[in-house]
Amino acid sequence: MSNQRPVNDDAEMTFGEHLDEIRKILVRVVVVFVLLFIVLFAIKGIVLDIVFAPIRETFPTNRLFNFMADLLGSDTLRIHPDNVELFNNKMAGQFMLHIKSSFIGAFIIAFPYLIWELWLFVKPAIPAQQRKQSIRYAIETPIWFVMGLLFGYYIIAPLAINFLGNYQVSDQISNIIDVSSFLTTVLSVSFAAAVSFQLPLLIRLLATIGVVSSQGMRQYRKIAVAALLIFAAIITPPDIVSQVLIFIPCYALYEYGITIASRIEARRAKEEAKYQAMIAAEKAKAEEEARLKAEQEQKEQQEQKANEQEGEDKQDEPQEPSDEPQEQTDTNVDNGSAEQELPFEDNPHALETILGGGADASYNSDFNGRRNITFGVVEDPEQTSTNDETKA
Repeated sequence: MSNQRPVNDDAEMTFGEHLDEIRKILVRVVVVFVLLFIVLFAIKGIVLDIVFAPIRETFPTNRLFNFMADLLGSDTLRIHPDNVELFNNKMAGQFMLHIKSSFIGAFIIAFPYLIWELWLFVKPAIPAQQRKQSIRYAIETPIWFVMGLLFGYYIIAPLAINFLGNYQVSDQISNIIDVSSFLTTVLSVSFAAAVSFQLPLLIRLLATIGVVSSQGMRQYRKIAVAALLIFAAIITPPDIVSQVLIFIPCYALYEYGITIASRIEARRAKEEAKYQAMIAAEKAKAEEEARLKAEQEQKEQQEQKANEQEGEDKQDEPQEPSDEPQEQTDTNVDNGSAEQELPFEDNPHALETILGGGADASYNSDFNGRRNITFGVVEDPEQTSTNDETKA
C-alpha cells in the first residue's frame, strides 16, 4: 500500500513536505542534467566544433561581415579569425576543456526543464487568477534566455574574438591565446547576452506589481543608459567592443520594456474601468431592488390598512331584521295517556286523511293562542256491544 499523498494544489503543505518536494525536484533535475552531460561528453567532436566555430571563416557571422566588407569596399568590417592561435599549457587542460564544454552544454539544454520544475513547485502558492500569467513567465524565460545566448554566440563572440585576438600594442608581441581563456571569453559573452535578454521579463514583472511605470522609465532614461553601460562592463570581458555590443541590445530591450509597461498600464486601466462599471451596475441594481422592495412593503401596508378599515365599517353597520316567520314546533307527548298534542295548519281534513277516518280530532287553543289538535281512538259501537254481552 502506497503512503504517497495525493497531489492537491489547494492543500497546505508543511515545512517538511516542502523540503521533501524540493528534494524530489533536485533529484529529477540532477538526473536529467547527468544524462545530458553523459551524452554530450560522448559526442565531444560535435561539442568542440560548436565551441571553436567562431574562429572559422565558415562561421555565419564571419561570412556575413566579410560579405559586407567586400560590398562596401572596407576592411574595417572584415573578420580575420585565422590570426587567432590557440594553445594549451596545462597537463589536463584539454580534458578539462572537454568536461567544461559538456557541462555548459548540458546546463543550457536542461535550463528550460529547470524553469518548468521551479514553476511547478511555486504553482500551489500562486492565486488561481494569476497562474495563467505566471506560466507565461515560465515559458518566456527560457525562450529569451536562448535568444540572448544565440545573439551572444553568433554576434558578440566572433566580434569580441576578432577584436581581442588581433589587438596589439607592439609588433614584438604575438597573440598566442590559451584555450581556456578562449572558452571563457565565448561563454562569458554568450551568457552575458542571455542574462541581458531577461530585461523585458523583469520590466514586465515590475510593471505588473506597480514598481515601475512607462512614464518613469522615460523620465529616467539617462540614468538607465548609465546603469546599462555599467552592467555591460561587469558581465563582459574587459574590452570596449564586448561592452558596446552588449549595451546596444540592452538599450533596445529597455525601450521595448517601455512599450511593455505602457501596454500593461493600458490593460490595467481598462480592467479598472470595467471593474468600476461592474461595481456601479451592482450598486444601481441593489438600489433598484431596495426601491422595489420598499414600494412593495408600502403597498402591502396600504392594503392591510384598507382591509382593517373595511372590517371596522362592517361592524358599525346595524343588522336588518329577517322578514321570514320563525316556525316553532312544540310537541307534547304524555306517555301515561292516549292523547297527543301536535301543531297543525288550518286544514282539518288533513288529519282525517292521515288517520284514515278512524280518529276523532278536535281543535282548541291554549293561552298562547297556538292551535292544538287533540285526537283519540273512536271505538266501533257494534264492537262495543259485543264486548258488553261477552262480559255479561
